[in-house]
Amino acid sequence: MMRLRHHQLPRFTLCLLGYVFVSTAFGLDSAKVAQAKYDGLKAKVQSGDINVDWRELRLDAVVADVDGEFDWHQANTAGVAAFNAGDYEGALRKGQEIIQHNIANGDGHFLAMVSLKHLGKQEETAKEKLIVDQIVQSIMSSGDGKTADTAWFTVSTSEEYFIIRILGLKPKSQALVKNGTHSLDRMAVVGEDGKETTLWFNTDTDIELTRRAGES
Repeated sequence: MMRLRHHQLPRFTLCLLGYVFVSTAFGLDSAKVAQAKYDGLKAKVQSGDINVDWRELRLDAVVADVDGEFDWHQANTAGVAAFNAGDYEGALRKGQEIIQHNIANGDGHFLAMVSLKHLGKQEETAKEKLIVDQIVQSIMSSGDGKTADTAWFTVSTSEEYFIIRILGLKPKSQALVKNGTHSLDRMAVVGEDGKETTLWFNTDTDIELTRRAGES
């Protein structure tokens, strides 16, 4: 039986030309403003327009805390377990539950995509793959992840691990590093060939939201 691993699906075509490293963490919108922006972009995606600004959508989702009390990590773990047990309908339900709470959640869309693929629903699989591609592109077009100055912009630590899995890598260690005014995660990762490399992720948003929570 095939076990769910992010990198077992066809590789995504990633255009990394012309990237610009920009942090939007400073001057984040209020939760209320972010929620309004999220709702507008979510409505477009639900109407079939996936060519929205996924970076903005991802950022709005985390600033607005659209998940609330919903534990999407737990739902994803249950969905992966269902998938690995051959319960693709159950896995799909979990993926859709995650997406319902946060339409910008890459893990939720990925789980839905692979579940639909194994259910033989090709058209729906293709739609989900397009969204996964958009989410991945919105992260990886922000830099090349090779240096502190060209770190990938992520809105949460979960996105870092999402990208690492998409690339077929395994995390080995993580360290928070300051680079000027920016906060970065330096991730040591290992490939299937056993070779270790370092990836850099901008984590300004996560740090800023943690600071906000401490002040509330």
